[in-house]
Amino acid sequence: MSQFKNTNDLFLEPKTTQYGSHMIMTNVTKQTKTKYINIDTRFRDEYNYLQIANYNITLPERIADVSKMTVKSVEIPISFHNISSNIGNNCFNVTISGTTTKITIPDGNYNTTSLTSALNTALTGYNLTYNNSSSKSTLTSTSGTVTVNFAIGSTGGSDKYNFKSKLGWLMGFRNSTYSITSTITTSESFIDLNGPRYLYLAIDEFNKGNQHSFYSPLYTSIINKNIIARISLDPSNHSFGTVLPVNYSNGLLLSDTRSYTGKIDLLKLNVQLLDENGNNVALNGLDFSFCLEVEHE
Repeated sequence: MSQFKNTNDLFLEPKTTQYGSHMIMTNVTKQTKTKYINIDTRFRDEYNYLQIANYNITLPERIADVSKMTVKSVEIPISFHNISSNIGNNCFNVTISGTTTKITIPDGNYNTTSLTSALNTALTGYNLTYNNSSSKSTLTSTSGTVTVNFAIGSTGGSDKYNFKSKLGWLMGFRNSTYSITSTITTSESFIDLNGPRYLYLAIDEFNKGNQHSFYSPLYTSIINKNIIARISLDPSNHSFGTVLPVNYSNGLLLSDTRSYTGKIDLLKLNVQLLDENGNNVALNGLDFSFCLEVEHE
C-alpha cells in the first residue's frame, strides 16, 4: 500500500522530459496564496453621505490571478428602519366620497405602540381610527365608508406587484383594498414589524468569470445576481442602535465561495447591502464593513 501511494504521488510532481536539445517541464503548478481584504465603506471612492448601501470601492493595489473569493465576516450597524420611504412601505391611499388622499407616516423603527400613535395622527380628519388587539390590526370608520388601498407606490399610484412589502402587509392585512365602515375591520394575520429578517451582500468585481450561485426569486424577477452572502439578523440580541457582528461561528453568515472560470484581477468593487425584497438598505449615514478571503497565485 505504501509503495502504491508513493508511486501515485509521483504523477503529481513536476516532470522533465528531454526532446533533442530541449528540456520540457510538465505538471508545474504555481503555489496559491491566501490574502484577506478588509473592506470598510467609510473608505469608498466618493463619500457623499448616500443613505442607501450601494458603493464603489477601489483597492489601493491590484490583486492579480485571483481564483477564489469568499466572505469571512461582516459588521453591520442596525440603523435601518422597518418602515420608510426607501422601502416604500410608509404610505397608503384613503378614498372618501370619491376623493383619494395619500396617507404617509414618518420613517422610523416602529413597534405596535408607536405605529398606532403614528397612524392615528396621520389619519386625523380622514374618518378612520387604527388600533391593535390580540396581535392584529383594526380599522374603523367614524363616518360613512372609507376605502383603503395599501398597494400603492411612493407617488400614490398602483403598485400591486410589491404589495407584500407594503405597510398593509406589515399591519397584517392580506388584501390590497378594504371598504371600512363603522363595523371593525380586523386584519387577517398578525402584525409583523420584525423585518427585515435577513440581508444580502452583493459584490460586483466587474468580471465575466463570476459564477453566480445565489438565487432568490421575487414575484416577477430575481434579486441582484451578484449576491455572494446571506446574513441572518438577530434582533433579540442586536436591536436597533447596535452593531451586528456576522460570522460562521455565530451562524449568521452563509457565503458562497466564488471560483472563477479563469483567473481574474481584483481592483474595483461595487458593494451593495440588500434587504429581503431586493431594496438597497438605508443605513442612515452609517457604514458597514466586511472581510474577504481570496486565493491567488
